[in-house]
Amino acid sequence: MEQPAIQLNNLRKTFGRRKRKVEAVRGIDLAVPAGLVYGFLGPNGAGKSTTIRMIMDLIRPSGGEALVYGRNVQKDHAILQRVGALVEGAAFYNFLTGRRNLEVLARTGNAYDAQRIQTLLEQVGLADKADRQVKGYSTGMKQRLGLAAALLNDPDLVILDEPTNGLDPAGIQEMRGFIRDLADERGKTVFLSSHLLGEVEQVCDRVAIINQGEIVSEGRVAELLAGQSSLLLDVDEAERATAVLQPHWSVSVNGKWLTVTAGRTETPELVQMLVAQNVAIYEIRYQQQSLEQFFLDVTGENG
Repeated sequence: MEQPAIQLNNLRKTFGRRKRKVEAVRGIDLAVPAGLVYGFLGPNGAGKSTTIRMIMDLIRPSGGEALVYGRNVQKDHAILQRVGALVEGAAFYNFLTGRRNLEVLARTGNAYDAQRIQTLLEQVGLADKADRQVKGYSTGMKQRLGLAAALLNDPDLVILDEPTNGLDPAGIQEMRGFIRDLADERGKTVFLSSHLLGEVEQVCDRVAIINQGEIVSEGRVAELLAGQSSLLLDVDEAERATAVLQPHWSVSVNGKWLTVTAGRTETPELVQMLVAQNVAIYEIRYQQQSLEQFFLDVTGENG
């Protein structure tokens, strides 16, 4: 079995002591398969940034361990050479150009390659602005430059914290395509934290949702949402239809619609039951819960 790109074993982090003690991360166990775009989601204060900092060895855990490709990041810092990261926004020398900033970073990391820098600038959409001083860059442009910086050493694992901050809708769409390309075409693993759940739903293969320092849900996006699907039925006799279906599915009435908690593949069986009882069906709609709605439900943010 291939080594997970990231593996967290009972990872914990506590800040403060005694009455001021705060458990930011409470015993997380998580394995991120290599080659996927993996979403790491949670409300503000859930423990996302703290977890990412421990993965990057920017802060030390209070217990447990963070492994990158099977190696403990605290004991083996060299493994972080396989990681590129854009965390908590990009910071650059404002008086230097975008290109010069990348050159400085590349030389510092012993990874200078002028052609690679030019290629990255083109890929993130900054080729025509590469020779302008960064102080004139917008937030979105700095995010693009930050992504290029994260890829300078051609890492196997790319950790991105809110990579679409400051981007307009067209820029977000471009970033989505670029992130997918990193996994699909270049075989990289992308560990992505974002509050734009609609974007996460479109770009991520798997997600983990963290709330109050604990993982509350994890799995493939399609599988998580498939379990939250429903069928909307417009029938002639709602009461009789409900009586027929309720022994098998959860049914509720919303205006003219019957909402049946069932998957798309269960539609033929459901229709056969109603037809056998002479219930006329005028319309059926399949409705799958969005990742945003699922997130609100599992984190209790729905009120």
